[in-house]
Amino acid sequence: MKTTVEALSEVEIKVEVEIPAETVDREYSRQLAQFGRRSRIKGFRPGKAPKALIRKTYAPSIAAETARHLISNSIGEVLEGLEQTPLGEPAIEPGVAEEGQPLTYALRVQVKPSLEIHSWEDIEVSVPAIAIDDAAVTERLNELRERQKERVPVEDRASDTGDILVVDLEGFLEGEADPRLGGNDVEVKLGAGRMIPGFEDQLMGARAGETVEVEATFPDDYGPTDLSGKSAKWNVAVREHFVEELPEADDDFAVDNGHASLEAMMADLREKLTADALASRKGDVERRVIDVLLERNAFKVPPVLHQAAMEERARHMLQLLRMQGADQQTAIEIINSNLEGLSKTAETSVRRQLALEAFALAQGLEADDEALSGEIARLIEEQGEQTARLYEKEEMRETLRMEMTQRAALAKIVEAAHVIEEKPAPAVAASEDDA
Repeated sequence: MKTTVEALSEVEIKVEVEIPAETVDREYSRQLAQFGRRSRIKGFRPGKAPKALIRKTYAPSIAAETARHLISNSIGEVLEGLEQTPLGEPAIEPGVAEEGQPLTYALRVQVKPSLEIHSWEDIEVSVPAIAIDDAAVTERLNELRERQKERVPVEDRASDTGDILVVDLEGFLEGEADPRLGGNDVEVKLGAGRMIPGFEDQLMGARAGETVEVEATFPDDYGPTDLSGKSAKWNVAVREHFVEELPEADDDFAVDNGHASLEAMMADLREKLTADALASRKGDVERRVIDVLLERNAFKVPPVLHQAAMEERARHMLQLLRMQGADQQTAIEIINSNLEGLSKTAETSVRRQLALEAFALAQGLEADDEALSGEIARLIEEQGEQTARLYEKEEMRETLRMEMTQRAALAKIVEAAHVIEEKPAPAVAASEDDA
């Protein structure tokens, strides 16, 4: 078998394949015999018709089956013999099998582009300077206080905005009790806007032990649709009345959270905010550096890789939308409306992977078995035994090795880059007219 490779583009090759005439003749004879055994020709018992008659009667079918069998049996060997790794399924341009003649056919195969990454040692990017001010630390402290707020029963006043009422609901639609509108131990936070418009307002001033009559109208776009735009009434029995109180930002609060004092807690929060900002800036630097690298090293992305990356992002987006409560049809419509953005991010992702892969190969970077085992051990400790089972599969281990290798390549490029901190813009002093 002879093969000739022709480059159609940087990401596609054409392989001309020639199968020798003697191989064609052997397969043709085998197909002729099979057709002879299966044929039903008038005047002859099954399988007893002369070969010449079988050949004449079924010549086109015998030739087609001969070609199909020879092509399918040789494709694997052809692809394995290529210098470049094929991507996806090849497109086949079949040939015609004739006795005494070689069979020629062609494969169109997508491949990764041959890359030599250049101009990576003088990349310059600028990023905002890290500045953690007192306001940011206070905001983080207040977030902690918000998460640890306590509910305190209210007995000496009527309910007001921000209060929480625990109620039992009995709902009526068009004068008839509707179980869909009822419920026990329902929490209503006044002013939060979680109920239909007007519902919470009518509970202002209610006290525990009271029953309040509420009337409100469902929005026109409400679901279920048979409630849309309709007015309903409720008997709302207020069972409990709470107010949420934030803990005081004092030394006691700091001690409860594992710190010696409020001052020590504020220092720790500042340190953590700084670490978060540094991690965020690290990712920002990497993105900016790789953007410059890809601008300097333009190349075409194999369509099959682009399509696979795009489909992966669409699946991920679908899962997120479903988790957020969107139905299947709505989620698909949202994805279809974002196809252009998905396509761009998918292409950038593939270009990044190919560039880092080529750079790692040129620089001799590869995660060895020891490093791979160490990373798997870290992931198991962090994520549990389910991860251990996952990385028992060789395919997953090699995928992780590739990711680690690409991270090493990116780290080398970023290390060689010049990162400039942008100076914060000076504060503009208020003019006398503004005072």
